[in-house]
Amino acid sequence: MDAQGTAQGKAQQLFRYMLDDPDWTPEGARRSLGFSQIDLELAQHLLLEAGLLRTTQGKSARPTTVEPAVAVARLLAMEEEDARGWMASVHQRRTTLTALGSQMMRLQAQADTDTQVKLLTGQEAIATALNGVSVTAQQEILSMHPGTPLPRTVLEGSMDRNRAALERGVIMRALHLEAMNKVPRARAHLEALEDSGCHVRLTPALPFRLILVDGVLAYVSAPAAGEQMSALEIRGQEICWLLRQVFEHCWLNGRAVPRGESAVQEVNLSDRERAVLRMLAAGYTDESVARALGISTRTLRRMTTVILEKIGARSRFEAGVRAATLALIETTPGGPADL
Repeated sequence: MDAQGTAQGKAQQLFRYMLDDPDWTPEGARRSLGFSQIDLELAQHLLLEAGLLRTTQGKSARPTTVEPAVAVARLLAMEEEDARGWMASVHQRRTTLTALGSQMMRLQAQADTDTQVKLLTGQEAIATALNGVSVTAQQEILSMHPGTPLPRTVLEGSMDRNRAALERGVIMRALHLEAMNKVPRARAHLEALEDSGCHVRLTPALPFRLILVDGVLAYVSAPAAGEQMSALEIRGQEICWLLRQVFEHCWLNGRAVPRGESAVQEVNLSDRERAVLRMLAAGYTDESVARALGISTRTLRRMTTVILEKIGARSRFEAGVRAATLALIETTPGGPADL
């Protein structure tokens, strides 16, 4: 029903009419506003109860409005009271729906006698699934993130999903490689995660990329399908219990993200220099690398010297170690992005 047709709406109409016409009369108000006698009396009663009208003495006594400042204060108090009631109602509904959602996920897992596995191929399909997780997760999200830091745009998108889940009270724990703390953009991502309420630990190595939701749904990295990343969507309490044990083992061996330490500066390498670094780290000979890039071995050696200086390495072996530490080369297969 429109607000104008409710008792409170009619009370507001009457109050505005009285403010506009200090010499108002009940009969004039009733005719002008199209109220019945009962509507008029009820509207006056509500305004008196709200403290917006005061009565006067005498045979022709009629209520009058309170001073404007008092009226504004009382109206604000009424609005605040309505808002508190509305927020309490929303909180109660959210609590109820959260409990129902969690129960539905567990009932679905119990109803499925066999573990369900679905292959997701491509960044779009994986992102769509993870966007759904940020909405449906009710209690807990556990995640492991091996490999090099994801692109900046992917990290920013994952932070939006993280905040959406955390704001609903979902507990989040995330494991990242220690190399993440060496790269400025990755380090900033870790600190943003912690500042938003996520519990983060670092570890030297992780077996695979994992996102585990409420103990009944998991996303695990899978071998890339050509040039597209892939992930397995797994539903089932038994397999999710096993994945949780892997996570907890890695969590116990992790350490907190150190604060106050200076991060290693970003290394500015060209695409060709990165290609050279990847091939050298993979064990290719100078001749193979030069042939692949269409340059002479002399030019390659000059490029190698420049690369070693940029990353602070004294040998090709040390260059491979430094490249992995600085996340300049991919060390593990791709998989699902951060939540």
